[in-house]
Amino acid sequence: MDDVPAVWRVAPGADEEKLDDLLGRLAERLQIGTAEVKGDYVLLPADYPRVAQALDEVEPDWRDESLLLPPEP
Repeated sequence: MDDVPAVWRVAPGADEEKLDDLLGRLAERLQIGTAEVKGDYVLLPADYPRVAQALDEVEPDWRDESLLLPPEP
């Protein structure tokens, strides 16, 4: 991830095991290094449409799972 990353928030009460699994699959899909959880946030590529599409592919219900919250504009 050479560009400035976007900060995604970890949802309050998110299941760490599910989150780690999701981030691993997302990193593989985006062909990036595994995203590391830092407190209550995760750094992901700043290209929101690309990240959201990859999330839709690896976890279609990611918006309902309460694991990750997208960056706020």
